Amino acid sequence: MDKIIDLDSIIMNIRKGSYQFIGSGSGRRVYDLGNGYVAKVAKNNRGIAQNQAEHHISSSDHSNIFAKTIKVSEDFRLLIMEKAVRIRDFSEVRDFFNVESNRELFQLEEIKSVFPNYNLLLNDLYRSSNWGMINNRPVIIDYGFTQSVRRRYYSPFRFKLM
Repeated sequence: MDKIIDLDSIIMNIRKGSYQFIGSGSGRRVYDLGNGYVAKVAKNNRGIAQNQAEHHISSSDHSNIFAKTIKVSEDFRLLIMEKAVRIRDFSEVRDFFNVESNRELFQLEEIKSVFPNYNLLLNDLYRSSNWGMINNRPVIIDYGFTQSVRRRYYSPFRFKLM
C-alpha cells in the first residue's frame, strides 16, 4: 500500500500551483496529481480528522467499495488516494448494482456490511459527489465524515457552555 511517493515534493508542487485543483469541502482541498492519484490536503482540524478516518478505513477494509488510500503524512495533513472518475448521477451506482432504489442499494450485503464497522453516516453516502468509478466499478471516494468526526468537529453541541 505504501508506494514510493514523495510527500514533500507533492506539497511543494501544490504550493507552486502545479496540480489541477479538483474541489474543496469544509475541511479539505483535493488536487489531481496527474498520475492516477489525488492529494487531499487538510485545511483545518476537520480535514485532518477526515484524512485520519479515511486512512484508518482504507487500511482496515478489504471490500472493493472504497477508493484506497496510498499514503498519508505523519500529521495527516496530506493523504494520497486512488483517483476515481466522478459520477454524474447516483443512478450510475444503482445501475451497477442492478437495484431500483437507494433503499435497495443500501440493503445489499456488500454495502450494508461495511457501514457499522466504520461508523459511516449513511445519509452522507447518498450523494453522487461522494462516489466515483475505478475500473468501471463504483467506489466511495469521500468517506472521512464519520459519526465520530461529525460529533467532534461539526456538532453544534461540541462546545460547553460556561
